[in-house]
Amino acid sequence: MSGAPFPSFPLSPALREPLNSSTQKLSWSLQRKHVPLLGLTPQQRVRLIACLVALLYFGASVYFFRGVIAGIPDVLAGRAVINGDELVPFFNPMSQLIDQAAGKFNQLTHGYEFRVRYAFLTTWMRYYKILPFAIVLVIPAIAYAGYLAVSIFLSAAFKQLPTEVIYTASATPVAVIFLIMTYSKVTHFYTLILGFSMFLIAATLVTYGMLFAERGAYRLIAAAAVVTLFNPAVHYLILFALYQSMTVGGILLWEGVRFIRRGGLHSVFSPQRWVPCLHPKQLWLERAALLATPTVRAIVAMVFLGIFALVPYGLFVKFIALRGVPNLSETVPGDFYFITDASIPYIHLLSFDMAGIMDKMMTGDYLAKEPRYANMVYTGLTLLPLLLPAMRKRLFDTPARRRFLFIAYLNVFFAMWATLGYSEPPWLPTFHRTISAISLIAYGMESTIGDLVLRVTSTIVQVLRFPHRFELILFMMACILMPLSLSQLIVWTQAKLRRGINARFNPRVLNLAIWVAVPMLALLGFAPLFSAWQYRETFLSGDFRSFLSPYPVTPLREVRDFLRQQPPGKLVVLPPTETAKVVVDINGVERKFIDKFHIYYLDLPSYYYGLTGDSDNKFEFFLLLRAMYYRQPWWINIARDLHLRYIVINRELMANTVGGAEYLREIEKVIIPEMDSYPQYLQRRYENESYLVYEFTDLPRAPRVPLFIDLGWNEFILALSRNLALSRCYDLRYTVVSDDLIDYPNLFTLTNSPEKTALNLYTKANPERFFSVSSNIFAFNPNIVPSSYYLSPMFRLFQFFSDSKWNRLNMITPGLYGTIKGSFIAVPKATKFRIDAKFPEPGRYRILLRGAATMNVLEMRSRALGLHREVSLKARPGWLDFYDRRKVFSSKRQPLDITQYTIEELERLIPTSVVAVNNRYQYFDLGVVEVQKKGAAIFYFNKQDNNPLLVEGILVIPEAEYQTLQLPDNVHAVDKVGALGCTSLEGGISARGGAQ
Repeated sequence: MSGAPFPSFPLSPALREPLNSSTQKLSWSLQRKHVPLLGLTPQQRVRLIACLVALLYFGASVYFFRGVIAGIPDVLAGRAVINGDELVPFFNPMSQLIDQAAGKFNQLTHGYEFRVRYAFLTTWMRYYKILPFAIVLVIPAIAYAGYLAVSIFLSAAFKQLPTEVIYTASATPVAVIFLIMTYSKVTHFYTLILGFSMFLIAATLVTYGMLFAERGAYRLIAAAAVVTLFNPAVHYLILFALYQSMTVGGILLWEGVRFIRRGGLHSVFSPQRWVPCLHPKQLWLERAALLATPTVRAIVAMVFLGIFALVPYGLFVKFIALRGVPNLSETVPGDFYFITDASIPYIHLLSFDMAGIMDKMMTGDYLAKEPRYANMVYTGLTLLPLLLPAMRKRLFDTPARRRFLFIAYLNVFFAMWATLGYSEPPWLPTFHRTISAISLIAYGMESTIGDLVLRVTSTIVQVLRFPHRFELILFMMACILMPLSLSQLIVWTQAKLRRGINARFNPRVLNLAIWVAVPMLALLGFAPLFSAWQYRETFLSGDFRSFLSPYPVTPLREVRDFLRQQPPGKLVVLPPTETAKVVVDINGVERKFIDKFHIYYLDLPSYYYGLTGDSDNKFEFFLLLRAMYYRQPWWINIARDLHLRYIVINRELMANTVGGAEYLREIEKVIIPEMDSYPQYLQRRYENESYLVYEFTDLPRAPRVPLFIDLGWNEFILALSRNLALSRCYDLRYTVVSDDLIDYPNLFTLTNSPEKTALNLYTKANPERFFSVSSNIFAFNPNIVPSSYYLSPMFRLFQFFSDSKWNRLNMITPGLYGTIKGSFIAVPKATKFRIDAKFPEPGRYRILLRGAATMNVLEMRSRALGLHREVSLKARPGWLDFYDRRKVFSSKRQPLDITQYTIEELERLIPTSVVAVNNRYQYFDLGVVEVQKKGAAIFYFNKQDNNPLLVEGILVIPEAEYQTLQLPDNVHAVDKVGALGCTSLEGGISARGGAQ
């Protein structure tokens, strides 16, 4: 094949490119011998192929999901539901869809459900009676829509290729990509897979409009923006904007190079040649030619994207989708370690592996442990038009097609580069490592220019966020480039077959043989995919290896029927299922659930504290589960404070059987004995083979007085354990919970440090004077560990109680307990961080850093204040102690005296020999600053040691207020829990606020 000209398919109606003389003779001879196949015209053959592909797609769906189809009668009868991990059906359209889409506070989950809001156009597919039909019909329908978009685009853009060949060649590559998507993202088929199809359609529209359209180009470009606007997954709005930006940038670069190569720079320096062209009349006369240029189309495309997609969607997100969500970063963090977790190694990338739920079910990890090497065939097909000179010359033979070649592979290689993230090997200069290096240099400049650079780079990374999302751009381009490769290979194969056949052979038989052989060869494209046992077992099982098999709900329905007959009250289902455990149903089938399923099915007020749960819920249930897990009785006070009337125990929950991370190990063995240990507070009300219902019988019976327990972690546990009736009389308040200490007529506080309590209450009353660490460096600096990483999911917080490698703080700390805003950063190594503060007026201000220190030295600078000083931070005994690592988890442990060690010596001991254990956060005095004028001031902190440090932020308080600060008059402090009273079961609260 080297060097020889390859003829196009001789029956193509669009055969326009000049051929050499030998090729022309061969084509004309074949045309003279052509006999119409089956009496069909070329257009009819194309329609037939499209219909056969539709039959293939929908037929395959029926086969792959035959287990789902078999369960439809049980689903419609209410005996079973389709439910797997985040594919949670809903049962009450009003409370579980309409109210959530309207942005109302949801009593079922005790929070705002923002994910339902941004995908409300397609979330209706999760209605439990619609869901099985949607799985079977919607997935092949959206794949088929993508197939048609690709086929139409390629037929219109590459007219030298026969249309019927393109329609045939597109079927397998598009199906392969959608099969990979379905395997990985079936739980979000109604957003991520549907959104991918819309992304593919929008990309073909805008690409054709900018490069190939002879008329109606701007309608196509605008249509692409509108399609993107209605995409149900926000990921694709960002990805499409990135794809279009790369495409526009590529076109402008291409045209710029052409302009220079044609000597355009000489015209720039000759104004007499181009100034007349800028006259309005001349521009108007030449408007059609100008609008037809790729440069103008590219610029207008970006304008349309902003007008028809970005601006409307931005308003939708700001005022509707994220209403009531105060801090999205807690739900979807964007720090260095989260990005690392979402990075795809290059071998997996070349194998078209995508992080997904089925690998999680089979191996315990979202990404396959071993790459599926056979899938590299698809990578080869994607790159073939670029790497094979004969194909490149044949396909990209016009200026428009050569522009497409450039922008297509610009997007492909950028997507590959960006998908790698922070993956191994560490020396690989990936997109994120390159951006990180630039950002760290800019951060170290401590200047306006450096700040501007960092703002740009951090915005880019925070918007794009997860590296594995870039793989979707690669998949989209593969849907276009693989069919292009196959089409040209088919054309060449057909030509060679025709040239090798004896002239006396019946042309009708020859055409029929080729027409049948081509789709058969195309079907071989599935071989690499199904050579992997994971894909093979998943798709051939009929129900995704039981993941989509109907779950029998008879025992749960019995629980729901019982609860509906009882007095109303909050309920919770325990143990939590999102701790990477499995559920084994009454038929013995293992399943993977999230806690929303039980909440939605029971349809009663509850709490959701899983992945997307409210941050306050996460904190409250962290306390509850921590006490239950260690079999400490103070969970009684937490449960009562949450007004939990019913606790449903899920007996179907079992330990993880496939490996991977598992939190709260063996809590399923602990929880029922723990419940039965307190019959004075809980009574069994109902049980069946799968569930057990307890009623909390000692709920508050009168209005309660707010109580702020401002103690260290150990003292907090002792206080709640010594008086299990405490929350019957007192409404427990915490600094962590967003609105607990904002407004109160009277407040009791249990504290052994009134000075610190006064500072805490001052901070909560004046949130504008407390400033957290700037987050714009989190994505780039591995020596800064934000606590938000451990909130997604919340169960990671339990790693803070361990000294394992997964506790990256190098310090044991009680989760978020005691923090002022529910977040902090850990700084285990020497590094820099900054805090942006604002001063409302000139004057003297005391600067207090809130956190937990071991033995640390900080260099503190602020150019705006002319500040440069060094401060030493040291743990206060009893607030943070040090223990021998061998005895740290022993009840007989004793704190070590570290005053004998220097900072350097302590660095060598932590964490290998000595473990730091934080019990309580404190305020460290950083001194007084003189502020000459109001406004912003940036504080840079250079941590100079490798001892662990936790930082929440700084409190800026006027010096005069600081010197006179004390507890407000409506706050009553006590230092012993016994002084609070409320010890009898019949106790209440008097009108004066005292315990009876």
